[in-house]
Amino acid sequence: MMADFKFAFRQLRRSPAFAVTAVLTLALGIGANTAIFSLVDSILLRPLPFAQQDRLIRITGDELSYFPKGWIRALGEHATALESLSGFGADTEFNIAQADTSDRVFGAQMMVNGFDTLGIHPAIGRFFTADDAVTGHDQEVVLSYGYWRQHFAASPAAVGTTLRIDGVPRRIIGVMPAGVHFPYADTQFVIPVAFKGGDAIDPWNNFSLLAFGRLKNGATPLQAQAEMRRLHNVLLPLFPWRMPDLWAGDMTVVPLLEAEVGATRPRLLLLFGAVGLILLIACANVANLMLARAAGREREMAIRGALGASGWRLMRQLLAESVLLAVLAGAAGVIVAAAGLRALVSLLPADTPRLAGLGLHWPVFLFAAAVSVLTGLLFGLIPALRMASPNLQGTLRSGSRSVAGHASQFRTSMLLVVGQIGLSVVVITAAGLMLHSLYRLSQVDPGFRADRIVTAEVSLDAGACKEKGRCQEFFATLTDALRGIPGTGSASLANALPMSGPSGSYVYDAEGHPRDPHEGAALATGRVVTPSYFDTLGMHLLEGRLFSEQDASGASRAVIINQHMAARLWPQQNPIGKHIIEVADEKVPAVWSVNDAPVIVGVAANTHEDSLAGRFGDEVWLPLTPATEAPVMYVLLRTRLTTPEAAAAIRRAVAGIDPFAPVTRVRTLNEVISASVSAPRSLTILLLCFGSLAVLIGLIGVYSLIAYIVSWRTREIGIRLALGARRWQIVKAIMRQSVLLALTGSVVGLAAAAAATRLLERFLYGVSALDPVTYCLVPVLMLALAMLAAWIPARRAAAVDPVDALRSE
Repeated sequence: MMADFKFAFRQLRRSPAFAVTAVLTLALGIGANTAIFSLVDSILLRPLPFAQQDRLIRITGDELSYFPKGWIRALGEHATALESLSGFGADTEFNIAQADTSDRVFGAQMMVNGFDTLGIHPAIGRFFTADDAVTGHDQEVVLSYGYWRQHFAASPAAVGTTLRIDGVPRRIIGVMPAGVHFPYADTQFVIPVAFKGGDAIDPWNNFSLLAFGRLKNGATPLQAQAEMRRLHNVLLPLFPWRMPDLWAGDMTVVPLLEAEVGATRPRLLLLFGAVGLILLIACANVANLMLARAAGREREMAIRGALGASGWRLMRQLLAESVLLAVLAGAAGVIVAAAGLRALVSLLPADTPRLAGLGLHWPVFLFAAAVSVLTGLLFGLIPALRMASPNLQGTLRSGSRSVAGHASQFRTSMLLVVGQIGLSVVVITAAGLMLHSLYRLSQVDPGFRADRIVTAEVSLDAGACKEKGRCQEFFATLTDALRGIPGTGSASLANALPMSGPSGSYVYDAEGHPRDPHEGAALATGRVVTPSYFDTLGMHLLEGRLFSEQDASGASRAVIINQHMAARLWPQQNPIGKHIIEVADEKVPAVWSVNDAPVIVGVAANTHEDSLAGRFGDEVWLPLTPATEAPVMYVLLRTRLTTPEAAAAIRRAVAGIDPFAPVTRVRTLNEVISASVSAPRSLTILLLCFGSLAVLIGLIGVYSLIAYIVSWRTREIGIRLALGARRWQIVKAIMRQSVLLALTGSVVGLAAAAAATRLLERFLYGVSALDPVTYCLVPVLMLALAMLAAWIPARRAAAVDPVDALRSE
């Protein structure tokens, strides 16, 4: 075999143009596959950095994700299938005070047994103990490894020092090990979840923790799930109030890794399938090149056969050449993949899990090596089989090519080109469907005007609102200052931006809609806003009135609802004056008292507050009052200023009130909306890139085949011209052959796409998987490009000089 590889290398050195073309074509296919596999490996396949990570699980429900800390603790005590159960809070930004300023840093709360449940040990210091779970003794913090290195230069002296987090001094007790990013990728520190001793209500009144745990040795997620559902009736009475019978009745146990990456899996597998098709197209292309090259080596193979070489010996020699080509292409493909990873990271949504560990790890190199060898065998097999049994007498007797050749000479090559075009059609059809879907999504009217609006997050310490009215006063003063910024049309504040992700929940009962005590309350999206919010966004009021400055006291108990909620609850009725009442955390049904219930004063037009792709849901807007104030609010400034100018003006306005309040996330509202569709946009862009690559390689195959046919038929064309054929007739004949190839490939490809693109349905918005626009445009595109690819060989054929073509005859 070594001798075969040495001979193959010499052969490739004698044909540098062929070798470079084949290597580059395969390198693109192998590189694309290696890059996507590195994503699959880093996100889906690499184990979590925890001991026996296959025993770690998450607990969720169909409509339930967050649980009270008392429920998690009680479930952990009762469940025999679990070694331990813990919980962590939402990904939250905190103010960390420095010498003369504050930074916003992502952190999380976690129950004190969380690190032990994960099975990790601190890099330095210690983790939480049971004593840290008592209110008053919970002022400790554990840093991430990255934050420790960046802000404390990896000094062990950091342990024991104090950080001021949201106004609370917390002592650093330890540092997480390197490579651990938990509970979220951007978590920079963890603080403990504490229980108020002797308070029977505290463990149950805040539904704010996500549950995770560790299975006992030998237990399975399904066993744990079955046990938790059996324990449902045991745990529900532990609440200090009557809970709906169905609450947490559908608990589901999934592996922790699956919970972290489950939403990303379908997109990655779709991309992996697309690049797999590109590799097949590249293989077919190179197989065609090798068939053309093998046709010129028929005499060589015949002589080898005449001298005693067996069919297997000839096949082995040809396979050695193809594998050598593939290995060279694999090395080049790894370089392509390394260069493409940066582009991939920039295209992927910012919330893609486990991107921090993305890289070319050793499994990626093994994958590239395996793919290279298999690719070499795949594209080399057809030429090898064809040349392993040469027609000795016919080949040696013929001293030159026949005048017309034989149609069978090109049959295999034509089938390969049809296959290339068909596979290209599948990829480009998927890309076209996603592009049409993204266009439909971009045309959705959000229900508000986003142009010329600059947004920013303004954050006070979490404890700033303990003194009732303090936060409201700060933000009222800020609103007045913002209105005075030159070039500003209007300014308002909200506790959540439209299209910025999950908003606050408003769990409520509505007047005239009593509910069964065994059922949960209704759920709406709730936002706290200042009176000018609706004017700033250009939202339409359909009935009633907007908030006024008098509503800021809270005495009016005014709320505004959206059109969808009004039509659902009070069809054919006037909702103005109707009452709703908030039911905190879906506890017992509210005891109705009109004197205490918020009253609906206005109905606003429907808006897409959470997602452009989502349906309209119930929306409730509340005025900023001492009862609804929050330490973090978002500025919405309609202005003629540029974003940097507006950012500087907002920071000056905030600094004039509180120089330690950080202003972060300054961006336009259009950028917020654009970020909300980052997942479908990134998938569309990547599929378009891969589709373009597939079409390019496929059309190179069309060009190569037509050029090869023209070269083979040069003498035939010369005879035809000498006998009076017109040059345009030669061009027409060559172009017709290209069109037939494109048509056949398109028909095959569309049939395959009709079956394959069903997998895209979950990613499409407003577009069918059998969208007629896409299915009509794709074959037209392929025909046009195939004609373009055949134009140069056709023109070359028409330019043949009959005298030169026939001189050798």
